[in-house]
Amino acid sequence: MDYVIRQATPQDTNQISLFLSRRTGKAISPLHIENRLHFMRSTSSEWLFVYEEQNEILGTLAFRIRQSSDAHLKISEASLISSDETQQHQIAGSKLREYAEQLANQHECTGLWWVAGLESKNGTHSLSQSPGFQESGYRFVKRFL
Repeated sequence: MDYVIRQATPQDTNQISLFLSRRTGKAISPLHIENRLHFMRSTSSEWLFVYEEQNEILGTLAFRIRQSSDAHLKISEASLISSDETQQHQIAGSKLREYAEQLANQHECTGLWWVAGLESKNGTHSLSQSPGFQESGYRFVKRFL
């Protein structure tokens, strides 16, 4: 199947909103997505990418670069949302993970942190089994959406 991974645009707002709402089970307004995209366009260190097949978004990748003030440490931070319901969506997640690693190398980052916000149905994170990655701690989040 042909696919494309590309930077999200304002024209994607409604489709991203529907995709994320279905995946999270919570209503996420198109206005919220548009505001987030607007913020990302105003910075040179944060992007949102979409994985698309036949004009349908099957996954998103948020990618951010964090750099220490002395510029010696440059870490990329990535979060991925794709549905685990079908093999097609699992492929999207796998391709987005590979893309995040390419971006980290392209930006000469010294490491890649995965921010896992959604668990699978069995309560685990899919990245915990990925080669080269190890669990390094937990974040505690109070959700407002």
